[in-house]
Amino acid sequence: MGFADRLSLRTVATDYWRSVQLFNSDGRPDYGGCLLIFGIPVVLSVGSLALGLQLGSPTALLPAVALLAGVLLAAAGQILTMRARIADSLTLSSDARVTGHIRETMSGVLLAAVGALVDALLLGILGATIVEDKVTTLGIILTSGVVLMTSYISLMFIATARRLYATYLEVFEDGMPLRKPVRKSAYEIRHEKKLRKHSHDSLR
Repeated sequence: MGFADRLSLRTVATDYWRSVQLFNSDGRPDYGGCLLIFGIPVVLSVGSLALGLQLGSPTALLPAVALLAGVLLAAAGQILTMRARIADSLTLSSDARVTGHIRETMSGVLLAAVGALVDALLLGILGATIVEDKVTTLGIILTSGVVLMTSYISLMFIATARRLYATYLEVFEDGMPLRKPVRKSAYEIRHEKKLRKHSHDSLR
């Protein structure tokens, strides 16, 4: 592995793109989901650029975004531990959906962590270049980049949370969410109360 390969995120991005699958397990790539995750940030960024928006106090967001980058890296470590435990199970390790969920979650979290780092750098540069709250071309461009990365991180966070829950359902609930409870009629409730009362009286 060369030095350039150590700094390349091509494998992470490629794995994420290839591992995005529809939840109904039909094996087709979820191009619609990818379009939302990558398309909406571009649209918002272009809109910010077209409107000439500039953040007034970007340094207020900097600690939160920098903390988020560290939290996402820590989450990647937890996912790695989860994958190691799944590897110990012959049943789960052979389940393509479970391993696919973990792979997508892992690559998604890492991409979001890198995005948070880039976002923090843009916020820092923007905060250093603002002079007396004047709107500048550089400030508008940097704000557009901040909008791009922040919206991307937010969408990736939601997608990753959904995929983690899908992994939980596959591992523990046979892939099925909790069903809507069936509301009992008043007659059924009264009948159950009578049965419980009768059972209680017979035990005396």
